[in-house]
Amino acid sequence: MINDYLTYILLAITITAIPGPAVILTIRNSLEYGYKTTIVNIFGNFFAMIILALISAIGLGAIILSSQTLFYIIKFLGCIYLVYLGIKAWQVPIVDEKNKSDLKKENKNHYTIFKEGFIIGISNPKAIAFFIALFPQFIDPARNFITQFLSLILTIEGISFIILFCYALIAFRLSHYLRSKKATLLFNKLTGGAFIGFGITLLYKD
Repeated sequence: MINDYLTYILLAITITAIPGPAVILTIRNSLEYGYKTTIVNIFGNFFAMIILALISAIGLGAIILSSQTLFYIIKFLGCIYLVYLGIKAWQVPIVDEKNKSDLKKENKNHYTIFKEGFIIGISNPKAIAFFIALFPQFIDPARNFITQFLSLILTIEGISFIILFCYALIAFRLSHYLRSKKATLLFNKLTGGAFIGFGITLLYKD
């Protein structure tokens, strides 16, 4: 059982740490709003994972996996949203440093930041596959289900929060290297391209 739990931890760390839509969004928001505000983004992803875990726990996961139509609808909507975020990143206005703080204050919307994190989390095929296909593999039918479920979900949530927060903090600490208009423009283009790339890749991935 200990070996199974260690395997679960390593799997959770690997899946969370590999840069994906949630990581890119966290980095972008940290650079734009600061790492403290980015916690709202991380909590959006946090609640999305809880919902996916609950779906898996009550058996709806099997229904989603057995219905290709439903699965691909969720997948398609998530991909479209990633492309939308990419286009938005390309359209972010480039401002000078003296006006940048005012723009941040004007655009800072915790609901929007939370919603972005939630939608990306709930529609991410990687997260769906983890909670619906892999998560149940670590449940031992001979032991108390609720205890195991809480242990596993708290583990993945804790790991995810720590890793995403580390990404946000590192991005914020390095933000002074991205103060120039040229660097900001390049980052916006790369971020937008990454979102669109993730959207297109996931759309055509089986």
